[in-house]
Amino acid sequence: MDEKRVSLLSDKPVNENGDYVLYWMQMFKRPVWNHALNFAIRKANDLGLPLVVYEGLKYYYPWANDRLHTFILEGVNEKREAFEKLGIRYLFYLQRNEGDPKQTVAGLAERAAIVVTDDFPCFIIPGHNDAIVAKTDVPVYTVDSNGVVPMACFEKEEYAAYTIRPKIHKLLPEFLTSFEEIEIDKNDSGLEVDCPDTVFDDEDIPELIADCDIDHSVAPSPVYKGGRRAGLKRLRKFVSDILPGYHETRNKPEKDGSSRLSAYLHFGYLSSLEIALEVQNAEAPDEAKEAYLEELIVRRELSYNMTRFNPDYDSLDALHEWVQKTMREHASDERSYNYSAEDLEQGNTHDELWNAIQRELRETGEVHNYVRMLWGKNIIAWTRSYEEAFSILEHLNNKYCLDGRNPNSYAGILWCFGKHDRPWMEREVFGKIRYMTSNSTGKKFRSKDYIEWTKRFENGGARTLFD
Repeated sequence: MDEKRVSLLSDKPVNENGDYVLYWMQMFKRPVWNHALNFAIRKANDLGLPLVVYEGLKYYYPWANDRLHTFILEGVNEKREAFEKLGIRYLFYLQRNEGDPKQTVAGLAERAAIVVTDDFPCFIIPGHNDAIVAKTDVPVYTVDSNGVVPMACFEKEEYAAYTIRPKIHKLLPEFLTSFEEIEIDKNDSGLEVDCPDTVFDDEDIPELIADCDIDHSVAPSPVYKGGRRAGLKRLRKFVSDILPGYHETRNKPEKDGSSRLSAYLHFGYLSSLEIALEVQNAEAPDEAKEAYLEELIVRRELSYNMTRFNPDYDSLDALHEWVQKTMREHASDERSYNYSAEDLEQGNTHDELWNAIQRELRETGEVHNYVRMLWGKNIIAWTRSYEEAFSILEHLNNKYCLDGRNPNSYAGILWCFGKHDRPWMEREVFGKIRYMTSNSTGKKFRSKDYIEWTKRFENGGARTLFD
């Protein structure tokens, strides 16, 4: 397991005078089902040391806003409680502005025997990991707890789902298995550590966030609450009430018929392995379970494979050559509509269904996967260039969506341009890229019900999913 999930980034000597093993928790924000935490505990036990778990939240990460900050802060106190019970020292530090202390991880690493952190192939995390290697004189390990099958099981970027699917299915008997939690030997949850620790009550979160130098224009989600408990509550509802009919309801945005777990997966509150095992063992038709596991494992891990092996995952340069060719040939095609970034952000277009999709994204922090595809396709059709379309899609997705800034998000955006897809019949603007319209898509579900549902969220009119 370690051979496939663990990477040694800096082969430096262990600090024999270290006071603890440091686990820098960046993406896998959970005290269980966490391969990185398990590895850190095992290393601490081998060295006869306690474990310190550090989680930080800075004010200057890209797209930092009230919605993302809130979702993270809502999971802190339950982790603090859980780690105290496990005998592990947990620190959470909220850096609110330029005047707050900096270089906290490097400071903690000075007293550490080794450093363990999360292997996440996207957004700011690879840069964080490179930086901590440069700033420390101890071994730094990264551990992959992203998916069911470790990313290292693949040697290159896979072309599409049909190329990665048989490889994943062949590996599932080895990796889709129960998870054994490891206990810390040296119980020391009260260890004195020279590092800021932001302690707060949950009711203080709005006040804390108001003090942060971040974007305050994006309100916390009225629907999705952060933390593992909230994620588990949604998981249980999905498995018991929704999964049995998932194969029939997953493409019905007007229903509560999909998992709605992507935000909890992105922030690491839930493990895809634990979800997969819950689904596998659920009382539901095989076709429902197979349909969901295809999305959770094959499609999701295809996106992680892309961001791991394609350095251009956050640009159009990641697209296949046939897409590049068809875009060159149709770059000058006339667009029927040409909306500004502001009009798109506010949902001010001629298309009522598209406006509703943007409204769900903007007001709730998530958008149903079925209409998310249409959302992206239409932005391509309504902007002056493919590059502008990509820039707007990335910005809106990462600013408003709780599950943005993720391999799945980038793969989804690029899919709208033909990534992981095949050439289709040629037409204006799209060339051979798959085409979708609101008219045809809206006929495949009760689009009027969906539109009316999204309107309920404006001006605080709704705070739940479908009742």
